[in-house]
Amino acid sequence: MEDKDIKIRGHHLICLLHFEGKGYSEEFIENMKKIKEKLEENSLFILVAERDSICDKCPYLKNDKCLRESYPKEIETKDKEIINYLNLTIREKYNFLDIKRLIFKTLTRSNFENFCKNCSWFPLCSQKNLFR
Repeated sequence: MEDKDIKIRGHHLICLLHFEGKGYSEEFIENMKKIKEKLEENSLFILVAERDSICDKCPYLKNDKCLRESYPKEIETKDKEIINYLNLTIREKYNFLDIKRLIFKTLTRSNFENFCKNCSWFPLCSQKNLFR
């Protein structure tokens, strides 16, 4: 990963809390691992509701287009729901550790389930019980 501004989309804020080295491909996993490590070092990121630095290595992304037909619009909606819930602003810079604390302070188990229940990773993430 180059040393540039990290962009993180709304739903990836929650994904990063659950990430444990599993993903769509080795390249995707390595990219997410590097991003998480950098963010955990008290790093800043730009909040987006679109393709982000994690998406850059997704195997479903070909020629800057997502191969999953309805996925981009559904995920963009989910991003905005999470961003609104956390009362954050798109295109603002945030400190990841501050946002992580905010998520743990405000997100309930019920909200987590509502936001993430349709995700293919939900069965794995829901075992962690990170939220009250």
